[in-house]
Amino acid sequence: MHSLTSLEVTAIQEIVNTNVLGKTLMLAFSQVATTQKLRSYFFDGVKLASKQIKHFTELLSEADLPSPRLLDAYVTNSTISPFSDKLMMYHTSTAVTIAIDNCGAGLSMSFRSDVAVEFSQLIGRIGKYGKDGIRIMIEQGWMEEPPMATDRKKLAEK
Repeated sequence: MHSLTSLEVTAIQEIVNTNVLGKTLMLAFSQVATTQKLRSYFFDGVKLASKQIKHFTELLSEADLPSPRLLDAYVTNSTISPFSDKLMMYHTSTAVTIAIDNCGAGLSMSFRSDVAVEFSQLIGRIGKYGKDGIRIMIEQGWMEEPPMATDRKKLAEK
């Protein structure tokens, strides 16, 4: 296996750093959300970020490079939210967009096929998580369903 390039290291560090922050936010949001559905959704984000952190810190460790520390200990034990569920979902959807952007940038800078494959698969996993969040926001009336292409087959059935 070839060594990581400096561009790959930069991309991996960016993904780990943003996931450390994202995991901390999702952990805090999962404690204070007002419904079980939202608490579960946010905790799914904790699990997704944890997997990413674990995998990418292992790559860094194999290259004898440092990894950032987790911030989980800074989350208080409060269950009273300073934010609305709607605002927490907005921040989560923004984090999803940034995560996909980071993976795309990392993919474009990857020379190692194993790293490129991981970035590609990660885009799909993050995209699914984001789609689930959008579905929740639409159900809650916090977001309109985006305009869709015309379903010609459905129109022809009428």
